[in-house]
Amino acid sequence: MPRYNIRTENPVRYAQVKAEQDRLRAECARSSSITLARLCPYCDHKIEILSRGTHGYSFIKCPNCGENVGFPPVSFRRA
Repeated sequence: MPRYNIRTENPVRYAQVKAEQDRLRAECARSSSITLARLCPYCDHKIEILSRGTHGYSFIKCPNCGENVGFPPVSFRRA
């Protein structure tokens, strides 16, 4: 259970953000089905999913093992 339940605390904001997130997901799915998963090198837990394009460096704390992980930039597109 999340610590802060946005659905009950602020349903208007939840609806606005949900609509925007659904639009972004549909846009990504329509433009390309190419995705890339970044896995934690320590425990192989899936940390993030990237869609087609150019992505810079990212530093993320793994929610599974708690290690701070750095990823190099990646750029990919359809051939």
